[in-house]
Amino acid sequence: MVNNLKAVFLTGIRKPLEVKEIDVPEKLEPHEVLIKQKMTGVCYRDILTVDGFFPRVKIPIIPGHEIAGTVVKVGDAVKNFKPGDYVASLIYIPCGTCKYCRMGMENLCRNRLTYGEDLNGSYAEYVKVHENSLVKVPPNVPIEGAVIGACVTGMLYHALKVKGGLVEGEKVLVTGAGGGVGIHAVQMAKALGAKVIAVTTSEWKIDKIRSAGADDIIISKGTFSDDVKKLTDGEGVDLVLESVGQPTFEQSFRSVRWGGRIIVVGNVNVQPVNLNLGPLILRGVTISGSVSSTKIDLLQALRLTAEGKIKPIIHDVVPLEQVQQVHDMMRKKETVGRVLLRTE
Repeated sequence: MVNNLKAVFLTGIRKPLEVKEIDVPEKLEPHEVLIKQKMTGVCYRDILTVDGFFPRVKIPIIPGHEIAGTVVKVGDAVKNFKPGDYVASLIYIPCGTCKYCRMGMENLCRNRLTYGEDLNGSYAEYVKVHENSLVKVPPNVPIEGAVIGACVTGMLYHALKVKGGLVEGEKVLVTGAGGGVGIHAVQMAKALGAKVIAVTTSEWKIDKIRSAGADDIIISKGTFSDDVKKLTDGEGVDLVLESVGQPTFEQSFRSVRWGGRIIVVGNVNVQPVNLNLGPLILRGVTISGSVSSTKIDLLQALRLTAEGKIKPIIHDVVPLEQVQQVHDMMRKKETVGRVLLRTE
């Protein structure tokens, strides 16, 4: 094992990220596992962290929370993992003892600690992870699929299947369909048997979105609900996967059928939405927030990946040193799918 490695640090809110050399973590707490990563994902949540959206962030800190790789060392109390295991991690550490954890709803654990915000995250070759966060990756899952398993595909499985109750044959609308979350939401909805209408503001992303499985694609210039109604015989979709938030929420609400569901997984800014309660009540629409994934969700997403039903859509894999350029590209909507950082 090398004695030092490069890692990315956030040293201040809205400051450029810095690449520094650090020592490989040597000391492990009893329930910690040291993982060697080949690559890690860049999430828009990382950008929100840089911008101060999560005020509890402990600075300086190594950002990032998309973790997967090979176990190289385990703490004295770790029983279920050993060096050489291929593992993927949740984006947080659940406490394992609260009522939510006991109910299998560890994504709602009030004691959870998030990688890249409460403790050092994944923008480095080696990362320390608590065993409560880990699952073993099934055979035939590429490292790219394992890396995005918790934050992207597992989160989408939780949103669409667990929270949204999606059943085969339903119509699903995906906003922000060209982004790292949205394009995989198209895939996940198709894998679960839905007909998918994808909305994007970027015309150049159409081919990629179509290859992900979208049945219909709408290029939005601000409004899209009329187009959705035309594609659904005036009825609207059964379920909206809202990955953008405030900028598209009103149109999403107008696009869902009576008795339909809206599942909100993303919010690119902190602006409030306008919601008229009358139509919400009269139309019987359900609006739910969905956060992260559980271990069961992660394993389900990895299973679908192993079966080839979910294929990671990767815009590029770039050296760790280019992380600032990646953040800038994502802010400008210049990427389609996920961008990964090469950590080795």
